[in-house]
Amino acid sequence: MNHSHRPLTDLERFHAYSVYLRITFFKYLIVLLGFLFVLSSLALAVAFVYDNIREPILLVGVMILVDLAVMAIGILFIAHGLGRAATLEPITTQLHGRLIEKKVTGSTGNGGRFTTYTYFINDIQLYWPPGAEIIYAPLVDNTITLTVAMINVRSRPALQALLNFSRLKTLKEKPSGMGVVLEYHNAINIHGVLEKYGSFYLLRYRLKVATAFCSFALLAAFLLTRTSIGDWLIQKSLPVQVTLGFGYVVASILATALTMNRYRAFRKWLDFDYDDTSHEERLKGN
Repeated sequence: MNHSHRPLTDLERFHAYSVYLRITFFKYLIVLLGFLFVLSSLALAVAFVYDNIREPILLVGVMILVDLAVMAIGILFIAHGLGRAATLEPITTQLHGRLIEKKVTGSTGNGGRFTTYTYFINDIQLYWPPGAEIIYAPLVDNTITLTVAMINVRSRPALQALLNFSRLKTLKEKPSGMGVVLEYHNAINIHGVLEKYGSFYLLRYRLKVATAFCSFALLAAFLLTRTSIGDWLIQKSLPVQVTLGFGYVVASILATALTMNRYRAFRKWLDFDYDDTSHEERLKGN
């Protein structure tokens, strides 16, 4: 990892700082979650004392152990949130190495599963611009060179000692820093795209995607707000209910996808001067 001497441009700093704020937000969200865990454990302890709970000693012992475990998790969350400091570097950094994709699959709790993907060069986690998947996905396992804005992350000594004591490997293996991708060959040029389309372009793009997902959620939940439709469905057989429910979800997904896919064409039809350049082309900053 070699530091260049070029300072971040104002537009690059704006984009990198938006990522920095997002990281900071999730940091304090973890702290808040930790406080809720601790308060819940204290509330349970108070309930034991004031409600004079009379249960078998074994059950009480198990509940106390669970309560202590919840408190320990809460304290660890708080320490992990407050014990890690992030700093945005004022100059660009050149990263050169193999692009690594890490995949983590979890459960939603109701039988469903979800997968998250993170990307690294060495131990630096990368933050690609939104909508750039078509650019970086084919690069996995290839050696590439990126210009990034570095967000250095360090653990305070007290937190490091706590992590070593807890022996939680997952928490200890946090990246040593985050790299906000600014340039990649002729495919990504953050300064160029923000200069041409406005400093809020990438934020607006992210908002459009979030709006599309929210639209699907509203479409999928529409039936739940219609009691008349619910009463009509109850009268049908179970196979018909399942078929109609499945068909409605599929139709909602297709309607949302069609809206997203034809948005540029619709805008072009309304306004002939509308710039219908694809997002992938815009990321080139030409």
